Formats: sequence, structure tokens, C-alpha cells
Amino acid sequence: MGLFKKKEIKVINVEGKRIELQPKPKKGLSALFGGGAKRQPKPQQIVGPAAQPQRPVPQPQQRPAPQPVQPAEKPAQPQQSQQQVQKKMQSRASSAWRHYIEKLAIKNRKIEPMLLQRRMRESLYDFIQRMLIASIIVAVVIAAAMLLVLVKAGVVLPVALVLTVLIGYVVNRFAFNSFLRYPLRSEEIAAKNVERDILFAARNMIISLRSGMPLYNAIVSVSSGYGDASKEFAKVTEKSNLGMSLEEAIDQTVSETKSQSFRRIMLQVSASIKAGADIVASLQSVTDQLSEERMISLRRYGQRLNAIAMFYMLFGVILPSMGIAIATILTTFISVFTVNVALLEAAIVGIVFLQVIFLQLIRSSRPVFAM
Repeated sequence: MGLFKKKEIKVINVEGKRIELQPKPKKGLSALFGGGAKRQPKPQQIVGPAAQPQRPVPQPQQRPAPQPVQPAEKPAQPQQSQQQVQKKMQSRASSAWRHYIEKLAIKNRKIEPMLLQRRMRESLYDFIQRMLIASIIVAVVIAAAMLLVLVKAGVVLPVALVLTVLIGYVVNRFAFNSFLRYPLRSEEIAAKNVERDILFAARNMIISLRSGMPLYNAIVSVSSGYGDASKEFAKVTEKSNLGMSLEEAIDQTVSETKSQSFRRIMLQVSASIKAGADIVASLQSVTDQLSEERMISLRRYGQRLNAIAMFYMLFGVILPSMGIAIATILTTFISVFTVNVALLEAAIVGIVFLQVIFLQLIRSSRPVFAM
């Protein structure tokens, strides 16, 4: 009765684990009745004490409420000494002063070529700094003098201080602009000094060339004895001795000079050399033109001087003397004002100021050349 026979189950211990083994199915009635489908083996079950317990599912932990972050205390800084504070203030003041000078240098870049032409060795920054310091000194001196005059005249001190500051500022700006024009003014003075003797030097060159002397030797002969005009001719000979051709030396010197007469003479010489023309004839024509122009300038100066003399006699001599006399006579009959010492002193200062203005006007209009 194999059908009703009890199945035997084998148990095996593997590393302390009990494993039940299912027996293989035998071919019997299941095969006869067409049970061709294979049985799927049951999953092996692990029983006994060796079975591992299931792990508990971890529960989510509740996070504590965030606490406000307190700012960290800054470490106590050591107290700075008084010398360090003074050094910092001095460095800031020096940097501000340097920045102001640099701004002025940027605005007045056109002065730098003039400094190079005048052969001044200082830079543009140093020149502007020196002129600014000089203008500040002049403004402080004039402002201090005006403060003393105003206080002595009885002006209230606050008003006197305000007026003094305004006067000092105006004087400072005027003096600084005047000092910045020093290179340009010095160039104008140098050009006038060249104009004074250039005509005599040109005539000497013409005489030397007519006698058969070469042009270079003629220029060397006028490189001394004619004041500032000789310095311009000396520049030509110096550049020629350094290796330049005579034409290049003349053209470069002409581009650097401020004298119109020297430029006209030497440009005519350079053009004659390049064209192969007669240098003596070209120089003679230029000197004749310069002589005629100077005669015309002298006539204009004579006409201008007559007008200046008339205004000088009217405002510098007649009006002050007659004005004081008429004011003295009127005050004896009409008590509008009284002529006192202070009024006379003010009149004297005004007369002296007018004299200086007229003398400067006459001096500036006078031609500097000689015939």
C-alpha cells in the first residue's frame, strides 16, 4: 500500500540551522492521469532557534526646536596710541594733498612742453606744487594784512574774518593762475629778447655770405655777440655738430623757437638750400620786409603813445589835483563831508595806483626791437 505510506522528512543541521528536505516525487498515478506539469518546489523554511528575528522598523525621531543663534562677541581690540592716530591723519592729509595736485596737473598738461622747452629739470607735479605753495603764502600774507587794516578801521571781528577769507581765496586763485603762466610768460620774454637783436644778426650773415664765407661759418659767426638771438643760432650749430645735416638742424630749431622773425629768416634759408637758390638774395628780401614792418610798428606806437599821454594828463594829473582843490573849497561852504587826514591818505593811494597803471600800460605797448 505504497499510496498510503507516510512520507519521511529529513532534517539537516547546517551551521546551527535546521533545514527540512522535501523528498522527490515518484512517477505514479500523477503521470498516468496526465499530470505532466512539474511541481514547483516549496521554498525552504528555516525553523528552530537559529531563525533570525525580524528587525523593528525605526521610528522617526523628533528634532528639537532650533534655538536663536547669538552673535559671537568681537574680541576686544587694543586701543591705538596717540602717535598711531596722528600718523594715520598725516597720511590721509598727504594723500588728499597729492590727489589734489594730480588733478591740477591733469588740467594743466599743456604746461609740460613749455617746461621742457625752457629746460626746467623739475616735473609737472613738482612745478604745480611749488606754484601752489607760493600762491598760498602770498594769499595768507595779504589776508593777514587786510585783517589788521579792517580791525584797525573798526570793522566787527566776524565780518572782518569773513572778508579776509574771501579776499584770501580770490588772491590765491589769481596768484596761482599767474604763477602757472610763468613758463609761457618766460617764453614770450625770451621771444622779445630774440626780436631785439635778430635783425642785426641777419645783416651780419648777409655780409659774411657776400664775402664768400660758407653758410655754416656764417651761422657760427653770429652765434655770439647778439644776446638771445645768438643763442638761437648756437642751437643750430650745436645740432649740426651732433651729426644732423644743416637743413635738419635749421628745421628742428625753427619748430622749437617762439620768435617769429627768427623763424622767417631761417625758413627762408632752409628753403633756399633745398631749392638751390641764392641764399643772400632771399636773406636780403626777408630783412627788408622785417625793417618795413618794424617801421610801421614804431609809427603805431607813436600814435598810441599820444592817446595814452592825453589820458594820463587828464586822469593822473588834472583830475586828482583839481578834485582835491574843489572838494576843499566846497566843504568850507557846504558841510556835506569834511576833508580829514584819512581822506587825503586815500587820495594819495589812488593817485599812486593810477600812476602805476599808466606806466605799465606805456611799458607794455612799447616795441622791444631796435632798428
